Amino acid sequence: MKAKSKNYQYKIVEVSFEQNKFNNFSNDAGVASILGESAYSEELLDLREELLEEVYNIINAHMLTEHQKKVLFMILMGKTQNEIAQHLGITQSAVHKALRGNLDYKNNKKRYGGIFKKLRKICGGSERVQDIIIEMEKLKWTPDGERLDFEPK
Repeated sequence: MKAKSKNYQYKIVEVSFEQNKFNNFSNDAGVASILGESAYSEELLDLREELLEEVYNIINAHMLTEHQKKVLFMILMGKTQNEIAQHLGITQSAVHKALRGNLDYKNNKKRYGGIFKKLRKICGGSERVQDIIIEMEKLKWTPDGERLDFEPK
């Protein structure tokens, strides 16, 4: 009778992914967020594309400074704050402040300025953006008030 081996042989399976899916991997919730896009209905994905188009139109509508646009587009390309700082010849903290704004410690740490805050305000005032978001939310809930879990295609 043969003795059982104490060593295990592991089966390695290679799974291919598009590289751009992993650009922001450390910023995402994990693999579920990368694969999640395939779990939604076509209608929801169409609305997502429409929303992105509206946001890009807002970005390009001269509502952000050229510096803010550069920083934002580099973030959207998956660059880190350090990479952006190096490319633009500024410090990482300057990139962070451009994105998040400054804290006013004399005023209960109220945040002022920043690309994200500016975009939130502009998108919040955009009727089209709000309509798209409402339509997306409707697709995520059943008439009974339960949240849908979409099956992967």
